[in-house]
Amino acid sequence: MKVNKKYQLADNEGSSQLAQPRFIVAHSTGTLNGEAWAIARNMKNGINSSQTYVHLVVDDKSIYRVGAYSYKAWGAGEPANSLAPIQIELCEFTNHRRAMKAYKHYVNWLRWAAKKYNIPLSLDTNSYRGIKTHSWLVQHGLSNTNHVDPWHYLPKIGVSKAKFQKDLKKGFSGLNIKLTK
Repeated sequence: MKVNKKYQLADNEGSSQLAQPRFIVAHSTGTLNGEAWAIARNMKNGINSSQTYVHLVVDDKSIYRVGAYSYKAWGAGEPANSLAPIQIELCEFTNHRRAMKAYKHYVNWLRWAAKKYNIPLSLDTNSYRGIKTHSWLVQHGLSNTNHVDPWHYLPKIGVSKAKFQKDLKKGFSGLNIKLTK
């Protein structure tokens, strides 16, 4: 799956501050049946008003890059945004087949991002390194938001914390979910 850069922010948009590589943030959109292209487009078009964006938005068919890797994004609140070189948004679907395919892409891209920055593949542990859900960041005072993603969504598609952690450790293989940069 090749990263689509159609809605990538221009050099004069978004943050110019480098993020410390402490963790990768796992989000979900909260928008049922919104596809990656539409979410990424809305982030790009709303950059001057909503000032909310992440680095990558993934669904069952594609992945779109919005923010520049290694730079602070405006998706998790503070101070989390300054501590995450990549934040990834999972599109939510009511169709279970689409949901699970998107989830597999999401897991593999979270793994890719963690490996890129030498960040442990641990999920929501008490360590301040690893893959962190937006919900965990709020619970531990690292986000000034009140979001609970992706935990409002993942259980609806049959993904528990234990399964998510196991999948992050193992990853998924197959032609349809092969990573490309």
